[in-house]
Amino acid sequence: MVQLCDKIDLNDLPQFLTLAGDKYVAEIKEDGDRIRLRMVKGKVFLSNRRTRDVTEVYPEMQTLSSTKDFFIDGEMCVLDDKGVSQFNTGISHRSHCKGWESVRNSMAGYPVTFVVFDILELDGENLRNKPYLERRKILESMGLEAHPNIKLVEQIKDIKDGWDRVVREEREGLILKHINSIYKEGFRSSNWKKVKNIKEVDLRFTRFDQNPQGITVENNEGIRCLVGGRHQYPVKEQFAKHGEVVITIRHLGKTKAGKYRQPVFAKIVED
Repeated sequence: MVQLCDKIDLNDLPQFLTLAGDKYVAEIKEDGDRIRLRMVKGKVFLSNRRTRDVTEVYPEMQTLSSTKDFFIDGEMCVLDDKGVSQFNTGISHRSHCKGWESVRNSMAGYPVTFVVFDILELDGENLRNKPYLERRKILESMGLEAHPNIKLVEQIKDIKDGWDRVVREEREGLILKHINSIYKEGFRSSNWKKVKNIKEVDLRFTRFDQNPQGITVENNEGIRCLVGGRHQYPVKEQFAKHGEVVITIRHLGKTKAGKYRQPVFAKIVED
């Protein structure tokens, strides 16, 4: 299981940075499909955050070659012409592909970049208990960026300048990592913090209506949001399994009546 991040509210970021001093560095937060790649005797295997095998969904990774065995963690992304990762208009078109024909038809329009941010194993050695900065140095020595579809996540030491850039370039946010943090499988680490540059909220929806554009979900407070196109199908699957679904919506603030202005579906929230 992957390690997850705690959240920091944007309003709390200045105080956090004052207290953190030089104990944290930042990484650009990419909006993609959380993927871990394992190289074993020259063969590549991919799994998502739920440990499901997705090797066939991203065949671009099969051209990666190495004499080493390793296990790395990252985000599979579709980048726009400015290098900014896109979710609804990007990686969702790849991550939901089922079958080779669907993958092949999506590859040209939605080419992927695997943005790597951690290494967990190298030639049989468990690196999870090594400090983050040490793991980062090992990762940088691997030469992974020689592959056309792989890059290392950008690391930023001046977090304030990094945040100003996130805002200026309209990126999703930053991941703040303690320089001595270890990697704990299946945990939400307090040493990894994410702060987002968008107004988002996770809401639990309990019903939906079908319409020509997709489905409109609604919660017990009467908040409604359209889920269109291919995104409606995994949402309906969650309703069928659990009778409800937790969804991240993006919005432009709240009205005086407590409604969200122009709510837009972002993604399903998964435990």
